[in-house]
Amino acid sequence: MRRWDLSVDVRAALHVVGVLIKWFSVAFVLPLIYAIFAREIWWPYALTGALALLGGWALERAAFTERDIRPREGFFVVALAWAVVALLGAMPFVLLGALRPLDAYFEAMSGFTTTGATVIAHVEGLPKALLLWRAFTQWLGGMGIIVLAVALLPKLGVGGSQLMDAEAPGPTLERLTPRIRETARLLWGIYVGLTAFDVLLLVLVGKLSWFDAVAHAFTTLSTGGFSTKDPGFTVFSGAAQWITVLFMAIGGLNFALIYRVVVRRQWRSLLTDTEARFYGALLGGATLALWINVDGGIEGLRHSAFQAVSIMTTTGYASADFEQWSPAAKMILLALMFLGGCAGSTAGSIKVIRTWLVFRFIARETRNVIHPHAVLPIRVSGRVVSESIVRAVAIFAILYVTIFAVSSVLLLWDAARVGLNMNIVEAASAVAATLGNVGPGFGLVGPLSTYAELPGTSKIFLVFLMWAGRLELFPVLVLFVRSYWKG
Repeated sequence: MRRWDLSVDVRAALHVVGVLIKWFSVAFVLPLIYAIFAREIWWPYALTGALALLGGWALERAAFTERDIRPREGFFVVALAWAVVALLGAMPFVLLGALRPLDAYFEAMSGFTTTGATVIAHVEGLPKALLLWRAFTQWLGGMGIIVLAVALLPKLGVGGSQLMDAEAPGPTLERLTPRIRETARLLWGIYVGLTAFDVLLLVLVGKLSWFDAVAHAFTTLSTGGFSTKDPGFTVFSGAAQWITVLFMAIGGLNFALIYRVVVRRQWRSLLTDTEARFYGALLGGATLALWINVDGGIEGLRHSAFQAVSIMTTTGYASADFEQWSPAAKMILLALMFLGGCAGSTAGSIKVIRTWLVFRFIARETRNVIHPHAVLPIRVSGRVVSESIVRAVAIFAILYVTIFAVSSVLLLWDAARVGLNMNIVEAASAVAATLGNVGPGFGLVGPLSTYAELPGTSKIFLVFLMWAGRLELFPVLVLFVRSYWKG
């Protein structure tokens, strides 16, 4: 086989990436308009948008082909598109002199992957247009830039299912309609509607300004966690915090389930859906466990519920400095970082349905030891789960934990290399928080701290973890496997 005889149609993939980048340029219109009306520096958004438009158009033309993409190209398109979009998203930070290039890329990748890890110590010192852009990156990344592109661009209709399957969080993508483009439109329609509702409640009940309400609605439904305030949600009212608890929990639900409940009025779905029931039980149990370990009373309940929902849905907001909580409470939060929200939600990490399937798999194998000839299928919401899905879930969980363990050691080693005082809990929490797209960890990277002190090599490594974690590992990892390109 000649070395240029690839099994991946790179030309077709680059053509689609060019289309995505070209249309992504429209995203810079929002901060541009705000900057003009607020009389802030506007040209970085115009310049970056123009570069995205021209660069995307040039790539689309240079790699033009009529061939459709296959699932194999879908992985490449999604992984490359997210990396390039983060690069473009970082440019306003650099052009405005707010961050150095590496820190800007870290911040942008954290935004688009809805991680919420930040290197900015004083966000309130940034121009408001840049804060709006920072929040908007999370909102775009929450539902997914590929899902948005499939919803809006007819050209991506044919290969849209391959792209959405590669980007969608969870074991499978549930279609709401027979046409993948209509499914994408419905998902984004629900997303926009819930965001608008969150804005209104934050303004009318939570007493936030319109700017803060919009910015935080962007980063709540997306389970992103960026804030316009240095102390995060600690400065907002109890009402605003309870509203945010509600919408973080909604952001962690499967949007297909939200569609069935809100649009089709199938309210019983909340009670009959296995994952939703397990999700609710975990949130309730975590809230109770935290409440027991922190100061009691209504305020303690509010902070316990807020942090349980924030961490488990991988939003990463802080209503209190949980770094000061007891070791038991912090271990509960660390465990929640591995759960995540439901499949098909904006949340990151392993996902509730995978956790449930792993528990059911362990229980079944234990029973098979006692009854070796018994046939014991695993069911989800009354339907039998195929063995291939169970096996894939088990492999994903093992791979996730392995990457977490190895990455924690590497991060600890890199910190020691440059003389940074980081302990194993801080390193493990930083890895769990970036791989799971949670945001804050403990100690050096705690809720009221930043990732700014980490060495550049650690930041590059954590950027990779955010990227791979948001795309659920395989679309990124397969790019480093020779058989993917040659097989």
